[in-house]
Amino acid sequence: MRWWKIFLGAGLLAVIGRAPAAADETEAALAARARTVLRQVVATDQTWVRVHATEALIAAGEGEAMRALFLRERPAIETTVYRIGVWRVLANTAHGTVERAEWIARIEQVFLDPAAPDRPQAVETLGKLRHRVTGKILETVRARAATGPEAEAIMPLWVLQLAGEPGAKARLTGALVSSDATVRQRAAYAVRWLHASDAAQRRTLAGAADTEPADSPAQAYLLSAALSLDAAPARTAAWQAKLEKVLMTGTAAARFEACQTLMHRFNLADVSRLAPLLDEAEPDTRVGAAWAILHVLARRR
Repeated sequence: MRWWKIFLGAGLLAVIGRAPAAADETEAALAARARTVLRQVVATDQTWVRVHATEALIAAGEGEAMRALFLRERPAIETTVYRIGVWRVLANTAHGTVERAEWIARIEQVFLDPAAPDRPQAVETLGKLRHRVTGKILETVRARAATGPEAEAIMPLWVLQLAGEPGAKARLTGALVSSDATVRQRAAYAVRWLHASDAAQRRTLAGAADTEPADSPAQAYLLSAALSLDAAPARTAAWQAKLEKVLMTGTAAARFEACQTLMHRFNLADVSRLAPLLDEAEPDTRVGAAWAILHVLARRR
């Protein structure tokens, strides 16, 4: 019998409040299991999922350990496909603003290199770091947003909106209802990270979340963004129900995105739905579930 079945069968009543001492033990065991899952991914994965697992452990209080690990591994990591993610981790765990600026500068230099294969990841990371670009970087981001396929303009528009660029917000809002599902997906992801407060952007997002087909790759991202931004309170319950279905049946990427939002909405009773996902084959699903479990358990304390 898998460990989570024991948890669900023997521990759930304790978790929801019938026996405080047993509940504490059950929660501690679940938290330990979630951390083990994350540490296993950090130890064995060599893709961007490793970065996600590291960020989950940072959120769970292990920032210094993750910083030390990546600093030790720097020579080998510099040539990996996820080096931008490593620099993002090091920027977020930097010891002061000067060091943080140094890591951001490295990310900017990658974005300025037309031959760099990870330019898209570099500009997305500048958005996630909420870095306000200026000078040559700003000019290059503008140019990137103005040329090429619509899907490739979304991450630059995210950074431009952070920089207060005129027209960037309107273009990003329009992208939420693009005829291209990839554009809608990326736009929703950017808007969620931007924590948009603009009323027009939120209205457009709400409409897009309501009408996105269930089989669309953009659905999880639109629902996630709409819930995170509380885009239409009257629709919250319906959106959450749809996103919970994604959590159970979606792709690994969609499940990870669902976890990013549902962890802020779930309570202790909901961990019974997350626990089985720790045994899924896809590492991003395991990471999303482990992150959500640790977040819910920490919020209870």
